[in-house]
Amino acid sequence: MSVFDPKTFSTDWEITVMDRLNRCVDTEKCAAFGGALRVELDLPIVCDWNAIELCLGINTSFGQFWERVRRTTDRAAEMVREFDLDLFPAAADPVSDLYQGSHIHVGSIHDEAEGIHLENELMKYVPAFAALAANSPFSNFRIGGLKSYRVRDTAFFCSHPSSVRDPHFSQFEWGGDAAPKVYGAPTMEVRVIDCASSRRLLAEMAVFIAAFLHHRGEKVSRTRPDREEYRNNLTNRWVAAKYGMQATFVWNGKSRAVVSILEEMLGECRDSLGRLGAKRSDLGLINTMIRKRTCQADFALSLAERYPDPYLLSSAYAKLLRHWEVFDEYLETAATLDPARAPDGKAILEEHLDHVGEGTHSYRVWGAMYYPAPVRDDIIEEMVRKGLVTREVTCKRGVLLSRKR
Repeated sequence: MSVFDPKTFSTDWEITVMDRLNRCVDTEKCAAFGGALRVELDLPIVCDWNAIELCLGINTSFGQFWERVRRTTDRAAEMVREFDLDLFPAAADPVSDLYQGSHIHVGSIHDEAEGIHLENELMKYVPAFAALAANSPFSNFRIGGLKSYRVRDTAFFCSHPSSVRDPHFSQFEWGGDAAPKVYGAPTMEVRVIDCASSRRLLAEMAVFIAAFLHHRGEKVSRTRPDREEYRNNLTNRWVAAKYGMQATFVWNGKSRAVVSILEEMLGECRDSLGRLGAKRSDLGLINTMIRKRTCQADFALSLAERYPDPYLLSSAYAKLLRHWEVFDEYLETAATLDPARAPDGKAILEEHLDHVGEGTHSYRVWGAMYYPAPVRDDIIEEMVRKGLVTREVTCKRGVLLSRKR
């Protein structure tokens, strides 16, 4: 039996509401807007902490979903503007530690054990989805350096890298990059996706991800990633966060551009796309992004070049995002970008070194790439051996690292 019903998918699209001074509207007001939209549109729209979460119901076709996205966003924008407020559909803001996502639910899932096997299998592909959706190149006064701070920072553990699991020994974990959920609506959820600023791109990504999960779910492999493959998957996740659609992954032991991988994934799920009422030519934005190696983060970074002050950048960004097609229009004339090189041992070492300051607890280094303990410990040993850091073992705080200047 297939893991999934043949044609169902939805999204939880988190969108912040901003006032004209670019301050987030509080939870109470978000809840009021969410409740009004829920009643008026007959959709399960809610407030999730500091955002309206546009839960777009059960969809069975690309056309149905796209129409629902347009109708919902038109009404939501109209409603908040009556109070001189704006929707802010972005994964991050230059002057706050805000993170928002576009979670894709695919279901209904019949068999949680098979879903766990599929979760293991999806580890290889999740970084490609992350690269496609990258849309947070700044956060909390950090601008540039990464194309998805949200993915690198795990969205405050709302979307964290999965570990290899065995159904006979696994317990439910909330918030994985992609995982089965059966405690409520029984779906496979892909949480790694950054909040989309383009509603058309959201629709295209949702149907692509749903089709790919349908395709892989029809015959789930029960093989588990070996140690090297698991490490490569985690490395690729970091590369996706850093470079977006310019990323080059370590794929089956070789270097391979993420755009080539996405092309292959789209080809694999062609039949499943058809079952969802879509074809490759309907995914115009994704096709162009693949051809130009460009993602939403590149648009945001081009804006940051014009507005180097974080507060001015935040204001300009919010005003442009009132127009749902601003990324779509940017993409038409955007230059084709060059691929980045796959990370080598030096790049991996430097990324871990960047997480070391003065008296840094050794566990903080884990946040560089989320490697398992033996791999992380080997990297720490290499940094000590090369004289890049000093190591102190303390009774109260454990192992502390200090970077040599």
